[in-house]
Amino acid sequence: MTIVRTILDKFIYFFTFSLLFFSPLLIRSGSPNPLALFLVQTQCFLLLTLWLLYSLCDKKGIELSVMSLPLLVFLLICLFQIAPLPESILGIVSVKSLEIWEKNQSVLSTIGFNREDSAFTISLYPHGTWRETLLLFSYVAFGFVISRRFRTENQIKFLLIPVFTASLIEAAYGIYQYITTSNTASGLGVESGRGTFLNRNHFAGFLEMSLPLVLGYTLSLGRQHRRRRSFFKNLVSSDRFQKQILLLFLLGILLLALFFSQSRMGIFSVLLSLLFFYLAYYSFKKDRVEKALMILFVLAVALIYGLWIGLHPIFERFLQIESDAPGRTLVWKDSLTTIRDFPLFGTGLGTFGYVYPLYKRYMEQAFVYIHAHNDYLQLIVETGLLGFLSILIALGLFILSLLKTLGHLSHEGKHFRFFLSLGALSGIVSLLIHSLADFNLHVPSNALYFAFLIGLSKATSTESEQYQIP
Repeated sequence: MTIVRTILDKFIYFFTFSLLFFSPLLIRSGSPNPLALFLVQTQCFLLLTLWLLYSLCDKKGIELSVMSLPLLVFLLICLFQIAPLPESILGIVSVKSLEIWEKNQSVLSTIGFNREDSAFTISLYPHGTWRETLLLFSYVAFGFVISRRFRTENQIKFLLIPVFTASLIEAAYGIYQYITTSNTASGLGVESGRGTFLNRNHFAGFLEMSLPLVLGYTLSLGRQHRRRRSFFKNLVSSDRFQKQILLLFLLGILLLALFFSQSRMGIFSVLLSLLFFYLAYYSFKKDRVEKALMILFVLAVALIYGLWIGLHPIFERFLQIESDAPGRTLVWKDSLTTIRDFPLFGTGLGTFGYVYPLYKRYMEQAFVYIHAHNDYLQLIVETGLLGFLSILIALGLFILSLLKTLGHLSHEGKHFRFFLSLGALSGIVSLLIHSLADFNLHVPSNALYFAFLIGLSKATSTESEQYQIP
């Protein structure tokens, strides 16, 4: 039995490392390669299966967190959207869906749809809803395994290796893109850094999740003294000084790459997340000034270096907000009309791109919108108010529970877990803010990392020595 557990454990570590390192490269923004997306989903479900087998060998039960019930309700709503319903029931839960199905019966019959079949679905595109629901299940499975399997400090540090490595590669590549294009632009404008992503906003979304995590781990390495000491004396006296310097360098690279992405919402979100990080830290810790100076020091270095290379195009991007904003707001106005027709259960998860052309009124430009550029609004369109409220409750309970746990970790002097939990929570908050004006949670790699941060924050706030790193 011990040999079986060891083999299962090795595979769990392998698939976890693979997902964290390769997902930004394989399933980034745009239209991800279907084969790559399939491989990532398969690894997530294999990871869950391996963990279940490992738990059976270890005779451990499955623990459910406070956010499990509303999240389960949301998943059941998604499955209910693709369940065939009689006209009498569908007419009650979604009148507009029934109307659209009936109007298109004659058209559907020409491609093999049975006209005599009176059972339809809430989702206007059941295949798309099933595909997105399956993808969502894979994210939940990944986050669940992270929260249950990796709980000791050594195991958590193992998770940071692929995350920090992938972040460094993406950031360095993004800076390289910015510098090389600025040298060859010849007055035609400077291209933004975007790493391996197709969209600078999604590149920024990826970096802004990793950045607070790097900051949290850096702060966790410093010695915690009972009496107040200066910031520089406290830093230099640390026996892990070299590692801290390397992490501060990585933090500066991530910040610089984020600035060079020229993503206005990305920069705004990460600054708010750093403010959240400091305010939360200020509420729980006593050595506030010293740690705040470290944060300000890294920000200052990144800004100075950025000014030396050239931040002028970034400032110009912020000046264009007034001219660029109306396009998205028109899509939002059209989306509100959709919500009025599908208030309770929505049009079906993953159906926005198929439904929007039916409601495109205010947006007159000939653009194809697959997403609403607002994850919250798109969630209401696709899953209705019931789906949106279930997710909102799940996130609210999770954040409140984690803030309460941060207080306990700080009081008990568990600095490593405190700073890692705070870093993960700050990354979550950053992407939630960014999602107000973008669709990062619909980018597979970023959604997977978002699930990872939720799982990691749960793991770091739940100390357990029942497992040992292989």
